[in-house]
Amino acid sequence: MNRLLYILLISVITIVGFTMYQNKDLGLVSFSFIGISFQTNLVVFGAAVLCALFAILALIETWELIKNTFNYFINRHKQVLTEKAHNSLTKGFIEYAEGRFEQSEKILQKHIKYSDNRLLVYLTAARAAQQLGAHERRDEYLRKAHLEAPDAEIAIGLTKAELQLSHDQIEQALATLEQINSVSENHPYVLNLLANTYRQLHDWDRLTQILPALKKFGKLSAETLLTFEVAVCNGKLSNLARNNDSSPMINFWNDTSTHLKVIPQVIEHYARELIKVNAAGEAEQELRQYLDKNWQESTIILYSELDVLVDNIQLETVEGWLEDHQQNAWLLLALGKMCMSRSLWGKARNYLEASISIRPMPENYLKLARLLEEHMEEPGAAQEYYRQGLHLLAGDYGEDVLGNDFERETPQLMVVKT
Repeated sequence: MNRLLYILLISVITIVGFTMYQNKDLGLVSFSFIGISFQTNLVVFGAAVLCALFAILALIETWELIKNTFNYFINRHKQVLTEKAHNSLTKGFIEYAEGRFEQSEKILQKHIKYSDNRLLVYLTAARAAQQLGAHERRDEYLRKAHLEAPDAEIAIGLTKAELQLSHDQIEQALATLEQINSVSENHPYVLNLLANTYRQLHDWDRLTQILPALKKFGKLSAETLLTFEVAVCNGKLSNLARNNDSSPMINFWNDTSTHLKVIPQVIEHYARELIKVNAAGEAEQELRQYLDKNWQESTIILYSELDVLVDNIQLETVEGWLEDHQQNAWLLLALGKMCMSRSLWGKARNYLEASISIRPMPENYLKLARLLEEHMEEPGAAQEYYRQGLHLLAGDYGEDVLGNDFERETPQLMVVKT
């Protein structure tokens, strides 16, 4: 557009000047500048103006050419540096993935100034520094990442929390996650990390507080959510057991949701905590009621470890399980113990011998040996069962020790006169 105007202006001046020259009317141009006067005809003045315009146009074109050439080389240089930065980023990722963290950190820093994705570079460099144990450098990279992309606060915070968790900086990670949660409440991944952190710290109260949000926004499977509920229930039971009183535990258990009470891991943990506070009777009752409706191998194993007094009704209930589980060594062991508590020596012996025939274990050998030694006056048979039980525990060495102990003669005391 500007060139067209220049061409029109020059054309008009040329036509006017040529017309005046043909008519021999050259006109007069007079002007003065700082006391100096100039006079010339209009044709000469017009020619001078044209020359000046041509000179100005030439200068402008020359300047544009120089500027464009200069910009081309600058842009080309920036393009080369950007390509190098991109290659460094790719190579840094590869080095990190291959476990060469020191090389990865160095390569990532090399052309970071010209990278078009500095946030990603800083976050990866922070991970590399973390792997090298350089926590100060890690935090510096994360600080620079925040300066580079203030809007990426959640991404940067999550990276920091993950790095802290991976190196057991649990308290620091918790502070980071709670800060993120205050900025982006109910973020699914943040809630998940918070829940796992609370579980690691055994902070069951705060884990309980975020469980509703975790269920609603956490996008977790039902199985994963159940593991958190189980952890909370078992953790609170353990805390109550520290009071060495079964009453608070029993009250808590009565208020516990039914869907948790039928989980073996929960009922077994509750029973163990009751045993710790000398409430084995309550533990036996809970386990027996559970097994009567929900047979579980791990639960019957725990039940077989109990040594409690039972009445005939309890014994009959447990004996009723034999109809479906007559080849269960743990059930037979439990029945042997229960019969011993009722002084049913012959019946106890039958159950214990049946348990040993199905699955020899140190526990059933020990119980049968004690029964024979203390209540049935069969020390020889008791010794043999002791030997076999010890052999299961310690192999041939244990059997040799036990044999030597039985065969060793009692030393005779001698009176020494002085």
